Amino acid sequence: MTIKNTLACIAILFAAMTYSQEIATEELSIDSQLQALYKKSNNYKDYKVIEKKSYRVLQSNILDSIRHFKNQIVLKNNLINTQVTSIDSLTKMNSDIHVQLNEAVNQIDTILLFGFQLKKNKYSLVLFIIILVLCASLVIFIYKFNKSNALTIQAKSNLTDVEEELSLFRKKSLERQQKLRRELQDEILKNRNN
Repeated sequence: MTIKNTLACIAILFAAMTYSQEIATEELSIDSQLQALYKKSNNYKDYKVIEKKSYRVLQSNILDSIRHFKNQIVLKNNLINTQVTSIDSLTKMNSDIHVQLNEAVNQIDTILLFGFQLKKNKYSLVLFIIILVLCASLVIFIYKFNKSNALTIQAKSNLTDVEEELSLFRKKSLERQQKLRRELQDEILKNRNN
């Protein structure tokens, strides 16, 4: 006999036992079987006499029921173990997802500035302060430029005035020198003529 045939026979026997057990348990529970056996048994003084055949059938049914319940317990325990394993894996997955969610929220709520992680409200505050400092610097620069420009314009105006005065002074000096030379020349001529 090959292994396939052996396995097939075992499967058929197992199916037949399961089927016969199901029929037996469906028809009569253990309690009803015990009551039926009690009713069928004979009396002898204060004792009940049971047929060996009936006893063996009852014993077989009880053992089948016990095996069936043990199999059910094993199946339920296996199911519980798989569900516990599944719950553990889902709990771990949930905690991993929670960690990833916190990291994603942290990345959304923070901005990298000059190598530092800043929350968005702090980033906005730093950016606002930088803009205010730049605007204040611009205002100060414009004020100093205008002041310097006004001083430069005034200095140019003063320089122009001074140059005009110098030019006027030169002209007057030149005229005075010419007048003095003429007078000197006239005096020299008068002295020669005299």
